[in-house]
Amino acid sequence: MTPAHHVPFDLLVERAAGALPPAMTMMVDAHLALCAECRAEHALCEAVGGELLDGLEPVPMADDGLDRLFARILQDDEGNEAADAPEPAALPWVDDPVGMRLPPVLRPVWARSREKARWRTLVPGVRCLDLDLPVGPEGSAMLLHIDGGRGIPRHTHRGREFTLVLSGAFNDERGRFAAGDLSITDDSVRHKPVAEPGEMCLVFAVLDAPVRLTGALGIVQRLMGG
Repeated sequence: MTPAHHVPFDLLVERAAGALPPAMTMMVDAHLALCAECRAEHALCEAVGGELLDGLEPVPMADDGLDRLFARILQDDEGNEAADAPEPAALPWVDDPVGMRLPPVLRPVWARSREKARWRTLVPGVRCLDLDLPVGPEGSAMLLHIDGGRGIPRHTHRGREFTLVLSGAFNDERGRFAAGDLSITDDSVRHKPVAEPGEMCLVFAVLDAPVRLTGALGIVQRLMGG
């Protein structure tokens, strides 16, 4: 099925320029893996960027530039000489109900994250895995596993929230979001996403800031200083 909700064009331009922060780069790349239409637009952005680069005046390379480049390639992240590559480990997503639903670009961060954190229950039927991705001081990146027919309490946002559906579908006041669809919300939106009955809904979410619950739960959140 072709996604109905896409990455805004300005984000595609920023991705082509390499200007997005890591979590948003991962968000855009995951959507591109599921959306042929946005892949074509992104390829166009890269082509235009390449033409612009071709028109720039070349800058002379430093005398030791090539030596420094090779030195970086031959070093690991800690500045040590790189050892021989280890034998590939067993693929952790094989036979895993979550891992099998992830686009390949998300699988390494998912595998790394589940070694550091466990799935935690937010509300009955909704579990969350915090992802090992750098975000701002108040931001977060996570996978949400929502059982069919279950939902997230009604809430609004202190910043922007980007939610990419990886499998299944959810509905809220704005409509239906299925696999490949990207939902973008901010403090102007109050909604209660509910997964469609019969199938687990798996989403990848990146937030600038924590959500703000509304209704009775919102009162409790504010009383607790949230």
